[in-house]
Amino acid sequence: MTATNSRISDEQAADELELAGDQLSALSDAIEIIASTVANSVVAIKIERPGPTPAPGFDTRSRVGSVGSGVVASTSGLIVTAAHVVDRAEQVIVTTPNGDDLNAKLVGRNESVDLAILQVDASDLTPITPSAIPQRPGQLVLVIGRPPVAGYVVTNGIVSAVDRPTRTFSGMAVNGLIQTTAAVEPGVSGGALADSRGALLGIITSATDSIRAISFAVPIEQVLETINTLAPADAGTGVLFPRD
Repeated sequence: MTATNSRISDEQAADELELAGDQLSALSDAIEIIASTVANSVVAIKIERPGPTPAPGFDTRSRVGSVGSGVVASTSGLIVTAAHVVDRAEQVIVTTPNGDDLNAKLVGRNESVDLAILQVDASDLTPITPSAIPQRPGQLVLVIGRPPVAGYVVTNGIVSAVDRPTRTFSGMAVNGLIQTTAAVEPGVSGGALADSRGALLGIITSATDSIRAISFAVPIEQVLETINTLAPADAGTGVLFPRD
């Protein structure tokens, strides 16, 4: 190879590297923008549930705490989360994206699809937009949750299968789920599965062991149906997902 050809090859490689870097930077910026936008509609959930029955001679029953995430469904304070997150909860505290701690009331839940609806007294929350994109294998997705001690967290992956069965962390059998390769850490259950436009594709329900790196989400169609069924008729005009 001549010196001229070598120089052209080096210059071409540098140009290709710069182009690839620009493309990756654009993708990185897009993911960051989508994640931060979706996170404005994702809340942290802290609950307390009854602990083990006290031993003889002890009058006080302990309380056990756990955490999860939820997604804002209306400006009037409706929150969607996974039903197992609030299972047997005696107290539910929702922490909004701006850091406010609010007492939440359980409006209803459907354990067969692992979804629950909460109500908080707030009028300044940002509802998420439901996805209009059909779920399909190979689709790029983001998981956004808000564990109470970590701010919001983001992972990414693809839809690896649809209409899949699994069991939640509490052992509940759930069918018709979206299966993804996005990792789900403790405290993210009940959070958002978002599509490439930042719209809600599903609600995170569970994950398998880290070796297989598979997680599951309840699809948006089931989320909409659950809201229409469980949300009170007087929930207000802020309800994002209108009833049929």
